[in-house]
Amino acid sequence: MLKRPIRDRNRVLERNSRVFFENNIPQNWTLTVPSEDYGVDLIINVFEDQHPAYDFDVQLKASEKSIGGNFEKAILKISTYNYLINRLHVVMLIKYCEEEKEAYWILMSHIPVPNQNQKTFTVNIPKSNKITELDWETVKAYIKEVVDYKLCAGEQIKKIIKQRNG
Repeated sequence: MLKRPIRDRNRVLERNSRVFFENNIPQNWTLTVPSEDYGVDLIINVFEDQHPAYDFDVQLKASEKSIGGNFEKAILKISTYNYLINRLHVVMLIKYCEEEKEAYWILMSHIPVPNQNQKTFTVNIPKSNKITELDWETVKAYIKEVVDYKLCAGEQIKKIIKQRNG
């Protein structure tokens, strides 16, 4: 028998987590998988009616079994955290548990800053943050608020630069 590549369990879990997440976002939102992955696994395009309005990034983790207790745990590289926390987009960390057929979420901005002397750290994601129970209108409102804030800050910077340049 010829030896061939093997589709390992991690690839199956990765695909299952992506499909699960895609099946739990609003139908009129779209999902894009970046061709290069440095920490952003998915870009979610948020629509208002039939019009693209905003987007946010997702870092997707998966495991076969849940940790148990009140928190799901995800291990994140410090370098990935640093990259994601400094992005202008809203970033959501998602942990999918195959056994439970559920995923849990946390915003990167709500994750405490890790010790920079480590290579990885553990993120505690509240099990109350179920993707299947997430109010996507609240997510959209939050993203809009963040975008409006950043646009306003950009306008303020333009005014300051204009004043300095006379």
